[in-house]
Amino acid sequence: MSFVDVLIIGGGPSGLSAALTLVRQRHTVQLFDTSEGRANPSHRLHGFSGFDRKAPSEYLAHAYGELKPYSTFTKVEVEVTNLAKVDGGFEATDSAGKTYRGKKVILANGVISKFPEIPGYAEAWGKGIFHNLFAQAYQEDPTKVHAGVLAVDWIAMPQFTYHMSHLTTQLASNVTIYTHGNEELANQIAPTLEGKPWKADTRKIAKLALKSPEETTVEITFEDGSTATEAFLGHAPMTLVRGPFAEQLGLKLSSTGGEYETSGPFQATSEPGVYAAGDTIHMFKVWPNAVATGAQAAAGVAVKLQEEKWNLPPIFG
Repeated sequence: MSFVDVLIIGGGPSGLSAALTLVRQRHTVQLFDTSEGRANPSHRLHGFSGFDRKAPSEYLAHAYGELKPYSTFTKVEVEVTNLAKVDGGFEATDSAGKTYRGKKVILANGVISKFPEIPGYAEAWGKGIFHNLFAQAYQEDPTKVHAGVLAVDWIAMPQFTYHMSHLTTQLASNVTIYTHGNEELANQIAPTLEGKPWKADTRKIAKLALKSPEETTVEITFEDGSTATEAFLGHAPMTLVRGPFAEQLGLKLSSTGGEYETSGPFQATSEPGVYAAGDTIHMFKVWPNAVATGAQAAAGVAVKLQEEKWNLPPIFG
């Protein structure tokens, strides 16, 4: 079986950016895509120059359209279930057992969100619960808005509670920090709340629900039967890298398991020949970063392939 230059796992913004960078140097690329994206629940992109207020699908279609004229690009609409190191590079196996081989791999297949165990959270995620307040929940007149922060999981650490709260306060005149029964956190942050338009609510949450599909408004029902309504909630769920590739290739992960450990300017993983991009490497999981890191990884891969082709010493170490 012949080898293409690069196997790209993932057809989101980082994978597409990597593919475009590589084909411009006439490298052969197979890009594997299952159309599973963390942004799928979102109706619009925001804070992404050139595509602000446009649907994620519109950007993806545009980016794929740019790649179609390149004869060295192939899109493969299958799920890669296994990656293995072989002589000469790497072998990918899809869910039907078909194999593909590439000299290098770029992992750009993103992460999965690990939602808090609160009923209704998953249904409201990306619609009324927002992790990126640079891109989501923008308000023309924050003085008329009351919003909340869901201080659970890692957002229950005081420094991250404050971080999410001050970002939320840029978009709302008053903010309630919901600790979901965490009295210790409420006591820790109490001195810092003084003089700020923030207050803590320690009632345990029974469920969350969107008021309507057309609005971001979230209704919170507490275990005691009482309710509260917020224009939106700020919260970033924990994440895990998508797929089994870390285990299969022995790739090192961050302490949370949410990103691959990478090194150097081109995001090389702990396995030589495997690079990563987008949400898989960055705490700040947004599309502009995905596009930039996709191009960055691809540039490094192109240089490495060409150095190996001509038996040259590495310029970047």
